[in-house]
Amino acid sequence: MITVRRWYIFLVSAISLQAVTWAIIALLRNLLTQGFSAPVEATAFQIAVVVIGLPVFLVHWLWAQNLARQTVDERQSAVRRLYLYGMLAGFLGPFAANTYTLVVTLLRLLVNDPNPGRGFFTFLSPGDMIIHALLALVVLGLLWFYHHWILAQDTQNVPQTGNPALVRRLYILVFSAVGVTMTSMALVELLRWLMYQFGEAAIGGSTTTILTAATARLAVGIPLWLIFWRWAQRLFTGPSAEERSSVLRKVYLYLIVLITVLGFVSLATTILAGFLRRLLDLPSSGDIRDPLSIMLVMAVMWVYHAIVLRDDAALAGHAPRQAGVRRIYLYLVAAIGLAALLVGVSGDISVLIRALAGTPFGSALREQVAWFSAAIIAGLPVWLLPFRKAELIAEAAGAEGDAERRSIVRKIYLYFYLFVATMTVLGGAVFIVFQLLNLVLGGRTSTDLFSDLGHAIAFSLIAVGVLIYHGLALRGDGKLNEQEQAARLADWRIAVVDAGEGKFGRTTLDQLRQEIPGLTLDPIGLTEQAADAMGMQIPQNAIAMHLAEAKLIIGPWDIAVVNGAEGAVTAEIAKAVISSSARKLLAPIRGNGWEWVGVERRDTEALVQQTIHAVKQLAAGEEVEPAHPLGWGAIIGIVIGALILLWLLAIPVIFLFSNF
Repeated sequence: MITVRRWYIFLVSAISLQAVTWAIIALLRNLLTQGFSAPVEATAFQIAVVVIGLPVFLVHWLWAQNLARQTVDERQSAVRRLYLYGMLAGFLGPFAANTYTLVVTLLRLLVNDPNPGRGFFTFLSPGDMIIHALLALVVLGLLWFYHHWILAQDTQNVPQTGNPALVRRLYILVFSAVGVTMTSMALVELLRWLMYQFGEAAIGGSTTTILTAATARLAVGIPLWLIFWRWAQRLFTGPSAEERSSVLRKVYLYLIVLITVLGFVSLATTILAGFLRRLLDLPSSGDIRDPLSIMLVMAVMWVYHAIVLRDDAALAGHAPRQAGVRRIYLYLVAAIGLAALLVGVSGDISVLIRALAGTPFGSALREQVAWFSAAIIAGLPVWLLPFRKAELIAEAAGAEGDAERRSIVRKIYLYFYLFVATMTVLGGAVFIVFQLLNLVLGGRTSTDLFSDLGHAIAFSLIAVGVLIYHGLALRGDGKLNEQEQAARLADWRIAVVDAGEGKFGRTTLDQLRQEIPGLTLDPIGLTEQAADAMGMQIPQNAIAMHLAEAKLIIGPWDIAVVNGAEGAVTAEIAKAVISSSARKLLAPIRGNGWEWVGVERRDTEALVQQTIHAVKQLAAGEEVEPAHPLGWGAIIGIVIGALILLWLLAIPVIFLFSNF
C-alpha cells in the first residue's frame, strides 16, 4: 500500500513539474526573445499548463514532503530517491544542451562566424539565441539546485545503500558517459582539424565552425566528465564495500572498453586496408586523417579505462575479485580480436576460391584482399596477446590456474566460439549436401559449383579449426581440473552425519559418490534407522574419533547442539563436532520449534544439491556461496545480452562487407 502511494505521488509530481517547467521556459522565451513569436494557441496552452499543473505539483509535492518529515523510512525510500535523481537528470540534461548552445553562440560572435550552426532555432539572431539559452539555464538551474538541496537534506547523516545507492550510481555514471562522449567527439574534431593543417587536401567545412563547435563540446563535456567521474571515483575509493563491488560500475567500464576496442579494430582495419590498396595498385579511397583521428582518441580512451579497471582490481580487496576484473577484460578484448581475425581469414579464402574458379583478379578481388588482409593484421594481435595471457594463467598449477579454468567468463568465451563454429559447420554441411542433391536431381548446372562448394567447404574447415582449438582448450581445462581436484582431495576424509530416518545423509552420500568419485566418506548415523539407511560401518563408540579425524563434516545444523535432532545428539558428539578442526557444512533443516530467518524453505533434495555445490567449491579452493537457480528474468536478460553481443561482434563483418 505504502509503495503504491509513493509511486502515485512521485509520478504525478514528476510529470506535472516537468510540464510546468517547460511551459514557463516557453512563456519567458515568448516574452523576452524579440526574434521569436509563438502562435497565440501555443501561448494559451502554456499558460493553461502552468495554471493547472502548478497546483497539482504543489499538492502532491507538499504531501510527499509531509510524509518525509514524519518517518525516516519515507526519506530513505528508493522511490523517493528515484524521483529526486530522475528530476536532477531531467534538469541537468537540457541544462548541458543549452550551455552548449550558449557557448557555441558566444564563440561564433567572438570570431565573427556567420554560420548559425544546427538546431531548432537557427532563425534567431545571436543575441536572441543567447537570451533563449540563458532563460532555460536560469529556470533549469534553480530547479536543479532546489532538488539537490532536498536530496542533501534527505541523505544527511543517512548513508545511501541498496537501491538508493544504485539509483545514485546510475545518475553519476550516465552523466559521466555523456561527458566522456562529448569530450571524445571534441578531441576527434580538434585532432582531425590539426591533421588537416598538414598536406594538400582541405578539411570539409568552415574552420571557425569546426573549432567553435569542438571548443563548446569541450567546455561542456570536460566539466561533466570530471565532476561525475571524480564523484564515482571518490565513492569507489571510500569506505563503502558496496561501491567497490558495484556491478553497474563494471558494466560502465566494460561497455566503454567494448566500444573503444571495436572502434579501434574497425578503424585500424580501415587504415591498413588503405595501405594495402596502394600496394595492390588500387586508387586511394578517402583520407587517412579521418579514421586516424578517431582511432587515436579511441586508443587513448581504451588505455585509460583499461588502467581504471586494473586499479579497480587492485582495490577490489581479495584475489578472486581482482582476477575476475582482469579476466573479463582479457576475454572481452580477445573475443573482438578473434572475430576480426576470422572475418579476415574467411574473406581471403573466399577471394582465393573465386580466383581459382576463374574470376579475374581485378580491382574488385584486390579490393577485398586489401580489406580482409587488413582485418587479419588488425585482429590477430588484439586476439593473441590477451588470450595467450589468459591461457598461460589457465595452464598454471595452483589456485590461480584452477580459478581461471573454472571461471564462468572463460567458459562463456570458449563455448560461445564453439557454438559459432558448430553452427557454421552445420550450415556449411547442409549447404554442401543441398547443392550436390540439387545437381543430381537436375535443379542446377555445374556452373559456379566449384565456387559455391569451395566457399562452404572452406568456411566449414575454418569453423572445424576453431571448434578443435577451443574444444582442446576445454578438454585441457577439464584434465587439469581433475588432476588438481584429485591432488587436493587425496587426504580428505568427509564425515556425513545425520539422525532421524537418515534421508539427508543417504542422499548426500549417493550424490557425493556419483559427482566426486574417489572421496573417503564416513557415514555416521546417530540413530539406528539413520545408521542402517547410510550403511554405517563404524561402531558407535568410535564416532567422536572419526569426527576429530575428518577434514570436512557435513550434516544438519543441530548435530552441534546437545540433545539436537530430537535428542539424538549427545554431549560427547556435540563437543566432538564443535572441537573438530574440520570445516563444517551445516544444512538449515527445520525442526519442531526452530525456524531460520532469511533462509528459503527447501526440501531435502534441494538442500543436498546446495551441499554438493558447497563441497565442490571447497574442493576448488573457493568461498562457499549458495547456488541460485536462474529465474525467468535472469534467463531473458542473458538471452538479450547474448543477442546484443552477437550484434556487436557482427559489426566488423557488416563494416567490412559494406565496403564491397
